[in-house]
Amino acid sequence: VGRICKTHCLVSDMGIQLTRILLLLLPLILLCLSICSAERQLHIAMILWRGETEAEVGFKAELARLGYPARYTVVNADQDVRQLGRILAELQPRLEEFDYIYTFGTTVSRRARLVIRNRTPQIFNVVTDPVDGGIVDSMESPGGNISGVSDAVPVGQQLGSSLELLDISRLGILFNPREKNSLIVRKALYDYARTHDLEVIDLRSPPVSEMLQGNLEKLVNQEIRVDGVYLPPDSFLVSNAKVIGEQLRRARLKSIGSVREYIKHGVLIGAVVDYYQLGSAAARIVDRHRRGEKLENISVATPDRTRLVINKTTSGMLGIVLPEFISESAEFVD
Repeated sequence: VGRICKTHCLVSDMGIQLTRILLLLLPLILLCLSICSAERQLHIAMILWRGETEAEVGFKAELARLGYPARYTVVNADQDVRQLGRILAELQPRLEEFDYIYTFGTTVSRRARLVIRNRTPQIFNVVTDPVDGGIVDSMESPGGNISGVSDAVPVGQQLGSSLELLDISRLGILFNPREKNSLIVRKALYDYARTHDLEVIDLRSPPVSEMLQGNLEKLVNQEIRVDGVYLPPDSFLVSNAKVIGEQLRRARLKSIGSVREYIKHGVLIGAVVDYYQLGSAAARIVDRHRRGEKLENISVATPDRTRLVINKTTSGMLGIVLPEFISESAEFVD
């Protein structure tokens, strides 16, 4: 009995000592877990052209949903190529600090690739034609340490039903000749027009000398006569969507927008992609890369659908009568 008691006391003392040791080590264990968790956290630089959009919101949300904690270093060029140059010059010696460089738009993505030179994985988003823009080798095999998402919707798909619905034969296009996306879409519009009995009128609107405002005033005053106006996916124009929408309403012109932001601010109609979904698609490319696929082999993602969006106020003001099937399937915004 005495031996049993001694053994029991010894085991009890060992348990007490072990508990004390664990309590002493607990802060260290928690610190180690915290460090390990921080090491698993992705560090992503986001280089933006016109501030955060729904594309970035969707990217962050989907990455979190997929189980990737991340911290972001966000910089905005504010549609200024000189500012973009400074951002990229400051970023170049720090590339190894980041797991990924996320870039928005053609201008940023093209210039960033020249600086990154495959040293850090690059994920681009909202690029209309990444091949013509010199960002990837091909849509199927991007080449290099890069892949991403295109927002391209064929001009015919954007315009087809809208032109029939609105009976437009003379279409003005507001475009910024300094924006690659604008030039790509303008060329596609002219190609489409040649086979669809459509006359296209150029309304060159670069961000200088109030040329955009001047063109809008000419439309209001009917110095330029068109049946309708088309707006391409151009960052400069999108950032001026409010004034464009207001002036086109004043001109009482039918208008077709390629980006939801246009319709939100008064443009009549558009078959548009969802920026949030584009961001989600970019996050899924990161997931595939983390699982072992090389970016050079991950095809550029493209929109799988568009949504017809109609500004209800503008439609009513212009007296547009919509077919029942359009009214039932379209999304209306005020």
